[in-house]
Amino acid sequence: MSSFMIGEEVKYEGERFVISQASERLPLRYRLLSTTPEGARMIWASPDELQKMSRYTTPVDDTNR
Repeated sequence: MSSFMIGEEVKYEGERFVISQASERLPLRYRLLSTTPEGARMIWASPDELQKMSRYTTPVDDTNR
């Protein structure tokens, strides 16, 4: 299980969200926020439902592209 920080961008069900809050009680859950054309979207998710944003953290050798 990964650990996440408030303000970190994550993927949830293939969509990008930002973590705005962590629950103070067990089980640990994160409040996720995103924007949509209809307005703000908020959901709660457990850490094992989230993925780190590898696009920002994984080096890519793109010099030959």
